[in-house]
Amino acid sequence: QMQDIRMALRGKAVVVMGKNTMIRKGLEIGHERFPEAGMGTLRANVRGNMGFIFATNCSLDDIRECLNKHRRLSAAKAGQVSVVNLNIPSGPTGMDPSQTNFFQALNIGTKIVKGQIELVSDFPILKVGDKVSP
Repeated sequence: QMQDIRMALRGKAVVVMGKNTMIRKGLEIGHERFPEAGMGTLRANVRGNMGFIFATNCSLDDIRECLNKHRRLSAAKAGQVSVVNLNIPSGPTGMDPSQTNFFQALNIGTKIVKGQIELVSDFPILKVGDKVSP
């Protein structure tokens, strides 16, 4: 994904990615050489894995458009806040009738149709703003 962004921005902007300590060290050296550039403030705000995009021959709107074009959804991890509503749709599950106790433990309404378990109605798993649990 990052490689696609680098290729799309080639000639328009420079994408800098690196280890956190290397980025902090580079910003520290830059702050020593050019104290008026504000790199000390930038260094103080670097937390976690970050990258920088420096626009050379384009506007920030072009960069934002490129980033939005390459945005992809990823699987939720435990502890994250949900950004979408997620439901299990009603209908056949493909599971055999001996596994109804799994759904009963979760209070999900089911019925047996043609030798397989079918969910009676949509079952909400996550709502926007809920924390994802393991």
